[in-house]
Amino acid sequence: MPAEHHVAPTRLEVAACIDAAATALARASAAALDASHELVAHYADTGDAATQRVVDTLVNQASDALGALTDTFADTSRTLQAVASRQRHELGG
Repeated sequence: MPAEHHVAPTRLEVAACIDAAATALARASAAALDASHELVAHYADTGDAATQRVVDTLVNQASDALGALTDTFADTSRTLQAVASRQRHELGG
């Protein structure tokens, strides 16, 4: 788009976009947590010690990764919500 047609977004529009991103990240955090619970719910006993160790390791690593995603998404969502709140606050005062 040519520069002469560019219109800078207002602070309210920026805050709305940030809110939307924060909401999407909060949903992603909840989905990652649900996936972690689903993984544990379908955990199986293989009956073979060597295979079970591999399955246990895989489940633990996947659970750790999903937990890290859950935390990161939630933290980023909270940060974005705070930024959006500051944007709206600056508009009001």
